[in-house]
Amino acid sequence: MTVVPLLATALVAQAVPPDFKGDDPRSTGSAQAAPAAAPKTPGQPPPDVPEGSDIQSRKRPEAPGAATEKYLAPSGAAIDANDILDEMLDQLAADVARLGPLRIGPILLERVRLSDNLNPDFAPVLEARLAASVARTTEVALLRCAECWATRGRLENGAWVVSRGVNRKEEIAAVAQKYAARTLLTVALTLLDEPSTLAMDVELVHADDSSIAFAEQYRMNPETALLYRGVDRTQSRFKRLKELQDRIDQRPRFSHEIDFGTMGLSASGSLNWGALARYALTEQFGENGAGDAGIEAGGYVNTSLFSTGLVGGVLRLRLGGAQVFSSEVRLVTHAGALLTAGATSFYGGAGLRLKPAIRVTIFAMLDYVAPFQVRKDGPKYGEFAPQLGLGFTWP
Repeated sequence: MTVVPLLATALVAQAVPPDFKGDDPRSTGSAQAAPAAAPKTPGQPPPDVPEGSDIQSRKRPEAPGAATEKYLAPSGAAIDANDILDEMLDQLAADVARLGPLRIGPILLERVRLSDNLNPDFAPVLEARLAASVARTTEVALLRCAECWATRGRLENGAWVVSRGVNRKEEIAAVAQKYAARTLLTVALTLLDEPSTLAMDVELVHADDSSIAFAEQYRMNPETALLYRGVDRTQSRFKRLKELQDRIDQRPRFSHEIDFGTMGLSASGSLNWGALARYALTEQFGENGAGDAGIEAGGYVNTSLFSTGLVGGVLRLRLGGAQVFSSEVRLVTHAGALLTAGATSFYGGAGLRLKPAIRVTIFAMLDYVAPFQVRKDGPKYGEFAPQLGLGFTWP
């Protein structure tokens, strides 16, 4: 956004008699030497002011927020083309990773073409950025082709023929065999002025039969929101598209979790530790799976005392944003019924669940169990019940 200050301008006017002729050259000097008496506005008569008076224009008050508007970030009408290009390259790298190295690798970079309004020297820069993005995302090897866009000459039927690049199928197969490449990659970058659009067309061709293995166009403009920054975020592109499609189709996203650990039930001032096993079926909600809620069922086993079943509901909320490489921490709350052969009680508590890996979680919770007796003449169990253990989640 642009902030333009209001400047006060002095207008020069000269009182001219009615019989003044503009063609008279003698009148030029006197007209320029006369001082300005008042600003002259086209279509309006000059103001009636006393002789010797001066008119000073009053400074207009600034609009509300004008003093701070220049410090605000732009609204997105113009963004850096490098950011758009990086995003398109990240999306291409994610597509290459989805195809897999066994299907398309190694890849021979045949050519990088630019539109006429782009500097041809930018082609090596685009090639380097593409190679860096693919290297960060996948293990597919990207090879540089030295003769794919070279100029060569040959003699055919007594005529000297000059050609550029690989033009025949036999040449494509020979070059691919020389580099041990499975596919050939062609990239075309186009910049449109009206409307301002940056487009990248990509084509992957099998070297053996010249069939198209993959083709896609990536198009961005200043109004397009930057959804992903970096290859690690782009890898979740298809996951987010699936989440959006599931919401449109009203299809729930379930997740399963099974926990193994230990739980202590207090009795007579001491903790009686036993084995804990629990299964939870939850449905994800929120952006990027910010939370999930569902039901849980499990059991507590102490071979020297008693065994009990656990049935209830659970709610988990992620603390902070979605993480790719860092560990994820969730706040867990649950409540339910504790069922034994001779008594029924209720429990409720909260804790934290750490997710250091993709499927493995570590949990630590503190529950309150309503006191109960397994036998009428037996001790009371309940009150505080700490839990520690290891969990596994899928999908």
